[in-house]
Amino acid sequence: MSLLARLDPIAHAVRRARASTRASAGLSRRSLTLPDGREIVYLDGSRDELESRPPALFIHGIGASKDHWPPLAKPLAERLRVIAPDLPGFGESDRSPEGDYSMAAQGETVIAIADALGLDRFHLVGQSMGGRVVAETAARHAGRLFSLWMIAPAGAMGEEQSEMIEGLLAGEGIPLFGRTPEEYMETVAFTMSRPPRIPSLALRVLAAENAADYDLNREIFARMSTGFAVGPSTEDLLDGVDVPTLITWGEEDRVLHPSGAGSIAARMPRATVHHMPETGHIPMFEAPGDAAARYLEFLDAL
Repeated sequence: MSLLARLDPIAHAVRRARASTRASAGLSRRSLTLPDGREIVYLDGSRDELESRPPALFIHGIGASKDHWPPLAKPLAERLRVIAPDLPGFGESDRSPEGDYSMAAQGETVIAIADALGLDRFHLVGQSMGGRVVAETAARHAGRLFSLWMIAPAGAMGEEQSEMIEGLLAGEGIPLFGRTPEEYMETVAFTMSRPPRIPSLALRVLAAENAADYDLNREIFARMSTGFAVGPSTEDLLDGVDVPTLITWGEEDRVLHPSGAGSIAARMPRATVHHMPETGHIPMFEAPGDAAARYLEFLDAL
């Protein structure tokens, strides 16, 4: 019997809590099937009063899912239709071992999702790996975007290396994937300057979920890292892309160095940088209200 099966009553409570968090942010769970047969599960904040406003697609990072977005979606719910899919390979979406999980392929999947939803133009948001994915989308489909919001996007060179990158170059492990409650909390502490308190029973379920995804997450991370080594940097990818862009970065990010914000902005004609003090790699968990307020200011200025 798997650990998740043994923890089933607790896992059920965690699922109920997730459903409650989604509902409080005005998000409903939905699914669609892409033309190639892949199933995509997503959260949708669609409401009648938002139909006349451009929607926003929110793309999660590695080891994450659509459920990283409700804390940020909640303060945006009155202004914006938030659509947050699980990318292929993550969460509840298609997870074929033979899938193409390169950043370029995921960037095209974003367009396929938008097409399936009937979205002609839209705002696009991505964090960490998702930031690189939306950069891939913007580089090839800028005309589809009203704006771009990148939160600590992967693949930027910057002027300095982060603690994680220095560790990887020194042959240390990846501090992003934990299989035990202890490892999971180490990941939380590494990625967030202001980590939330996680009840011990819920922690066991979250760690078990991470353990189930561990091998695929590491494989996707390896492919992503190889792509960065042989392909263009995020700065090169976005060079000259003329889309209104907000780049948000936590000043205490240990995963990806905040100097990447300036190096990307220097290559884009309409980019604005937003550094968040006392914040690590995941602002939508650490300071969702502050991040949302700055994003709404950005949208108001378009």
